[in-house]
Amino acid sequence: MFEVFASDLLARKGIIHSPKGNIRTPSFVPVVHPEPSKNLVTVADFQQEFNIDFIITSSYILRKRFNKTIKDLHELTSFAGPIMTDSGAFQSLLYGEIELLPEEVIKFQEEIGSDFAVPLDIPISLTDSFETAHEKVKITIQRAKEAPEISSKASTCWVAPIQGGKFLSLVERSAKELTQINFYSMFAIGSVVELMNNYRYDTLLQIILTAKKFLAPEKPLHLFGAGHPAMFPFIVAAGIDTFDSAAYSLYAQDGRYLTNTQTFLLKDLNEFPCNCPICSKTTPNELLNQPKLQQIQALAKHNLYVCQAEIKAIREAISSGTLWNLLESRSRAHPALRKGFNVLLKHSSILLENTPSTKKKGCFYVSESDSQRPEVLLHQQRLKNIDLTKRKKLIIFSLLANRDINELYSVFTRVKEFFKVNKALIEEFDFWIINDYYGIIPLELIEVYPLTQSVFMEKITNINRKFIIEDIFRRIKKWSYQEIILAGNLNSLYDYFIEENYYLESRRKIKSYNFIISNKHFQDLEFFLNSLIK
Repeated sequence: MFEVFASDLLARKGIIHSPKGNIRTPSFVPVVHPEPSKNLVTVADFQQEFNIDFIITSSYILRKRFNKTIKDLHELTSFAGPIMTDSGAFQSLLYGEIELLPEEVIKFQEEIGSDFAVPLDIPISLTDSFETAHEKVKITIQRAKEAPEISSKASTCWVAPIQGGKFLSLVERSAKELTQINFYSMFAIGSVVELMNNYRYDTLLQIILTAKKFLAPEKPLHLFGAGHPAMFPFIVAAGIDTFDSAAYSLYAQDGRYLTNTQTFLLKDLNEFPCNCPICSKTTPNELLNQPKLQQIQALAKHNLYVCQAEIKAIREAISSGTLWNLLESRSRAHPALRKGFNVLLKHSSILLENTPSTKKKGCFYVSESDSQRPEVLLHQQRLKNIDLTKRKKLIIFSLLANRDINELYSVFTRVKEFFKVNKALIEEFDFWIINDYYGIIPLELIEVYPLTQSVFMEKITNINRKFIIEDIFRRIKKWSYQEIILAGNLNSLYDYFIEENYYLESRRKIKSYNFIISNKHFQDLEFFLNSLIK
């Protein structure tokens, strides 16, 4: 039921096929009230005006208010596409234990025609102890295992609820056991709203990444209660395919105006930083002078447009392979988002598993954190799988700490042309170009994506540079070159030579040409290359 067309990091652009219509992933899923009159935005217009594929509503409220009268969920909500109903678990967290049995929850959701339904789980509060959370996870898993025997409607897609909260070991257990049940079409992570409200985005991403490791990859993963659109690209990058949020409506009721990175109070705005159908037709002052209900309805519509615009931007970033760039940009909007981004940095090796080895666009390196992006790890893995020491002599051309750090492609083209004319040198020398992000770039690999398809805008710190240099010299010491030629910006290399006493031990075997090149001045590079010809 889940068809994937493109991927980047752990994000997947695709389609979830359902009897009521296709769901494009990643998908923003608005939370709607079962009673049409309670919604600030008319649900009947969701598909035509807002291009919404998928909505979610509360089976708890449906049961409380429409138990004896509801016959068809789609008719009640006026939404023709697929609808998910939750189990009532979130309401139990807010208002206390609900007065329903697990089998009643399952039967009710099937009877009303829910397309995606959730068995009765038990959410975990941020204040729960490990022992309390453990017991709740145990009960939730048991109920999930019993659901196949209770269910009787084949057209309902059942969603397995993953609980555990901040306790990652419990999240892991929940994911491992639920993925073994051959009944569920989808998984969903719960108990994260309190984390969102407390800006604990780093913990949220740890939960998602933990669950993702153990879930069946062919099935989509949902997140209950995603919140502000600023978080959308981060949860998608961590592997979330669909996610619901009521923020578009809740924020509007408080007079709050959403952008993809910030929240403003309507009363504080001088003009709208948006050109959606709402913002293009009025001003903040004009909207403030309208009746209260019209104000919040207009805000809710604007907020919904923002959420949809962000999800479209994310889907396009996945297609073009630029999701990392979007994360880097969005992470600058708030310290909590940066903390979340740092979690993704620490798990870059996991993100690499689903990142294509080639992309439509090159890589932009705008900060030191980019040294941990999956493309760098991919290059390092390639280095481990090739023999870098085919010849007896080595040339190391250093671009470390250059004033002009965007010259990798320019250097490569000149070196390539030189070796074409002087083919005998290829048999005599290994040639490595080294730069601040990729480290060693053998001449044989330099045209492999993304090396010369990269643009570098910032130098890395001396600490990170030292790690690169240490790797270079570990490789040098492992093999015995008869001669080593150093060229380019050698200041960093000299320091390490002296520190390791390697230069003193090998001084007769080493020649050096210390110069810094730029895109405007390649005379020193030409002089160095010509000096290789004997």
